[in-house]
Amino acid sequence: MINLSFRKHLHQICRHKCSIKIIQNSYHMEFKNNEFLSNFSTYFRDRRKTLFLCFSIFFIIVFLLLSFYVVDSSPKSWDLLVSQELQEDPSALLDVLMKGFSWLGTVYVAAIMVTVFSLVFLIFKYFREGLFVLSCLLSGGVSYVLKMLIDRPRPTTDFVRIVEETHYQSFPSGHVLFYTAFFGTLIVIAISSSILKISWKIMITVIFLAMIVLGAVSRIYLGAHWFTDVIGGFIVGVLFVMVTGSIYLRSKKKPAEIQK
Repeated sequence: MINLSFRKHLHQICRHKCSIKIIQNSYHMEFKNNEFLSNFSTYFRDRRKTLFLCFSIFFIIVFLLLSFYVVDSSPKSWDLLVSQELQEDPSALLDVLMKGFSWLGTVYVAAIMVTVFSLVFLIFKYFREGLFVLSCLLSGGVSYVLKMLIDRPRPTTDFVRIVEETHYQSFPSGHVLFYTAFFGTLIVIAISSSILKISWKIMITVIFLAMIVLGAVSRIYLGAHWFTDVIGGFIVGVLFVMVTGSIYLRSKKKPAEIQK
């Protein structure tokens, strides 16, 4: 009887020890998994920072090279080629359409659009989004400073058909810079949204990208800019969104990290 009782007690001790070991192994595996996920997350964040830095440097170098290229006031061969292609078949209807797309980028209209979108976001208590959109007003100042520094003349009637009279210098295109900054900002907000469905995100992205492209085309068609002006405006617009967008996305992540 004593033997049997001792065996039972020994068996219970063994089972208890096995249970403890299983729990310890499970805890150890869970700790390792968490550590792996943490390391992967850190690696992914570092990778994104590296990509951000690489793309920023790339766009800055391209813009600087383009700026040196256009400093000479004479129009470039590809500028003339693109302008001639877009102005090859002009029509009164096309003039009106292109003027319409270009009108959205004028100072007063651009300021109204930014203000209205910002107010809508702020009214519905999307404060980060409202401030993100409001930052697009800074693109006008960036455009003005770059135009003054580079001081490239506008296209003339000697080379292209002038449909719309313009002021200030030509490079980079302020309209395209604003289109890229404003519609690019709305694209970032849409893509990072947790409310919108994928189909809506795709549709919004396509529409706003089309607006950027059509705005750029309108400036060349109207004889307001050369092709290189438009490319310069697009590059600066992308850099603008990269900077403001990174600040916006980081501000969105901070509350989630605090809750964790």
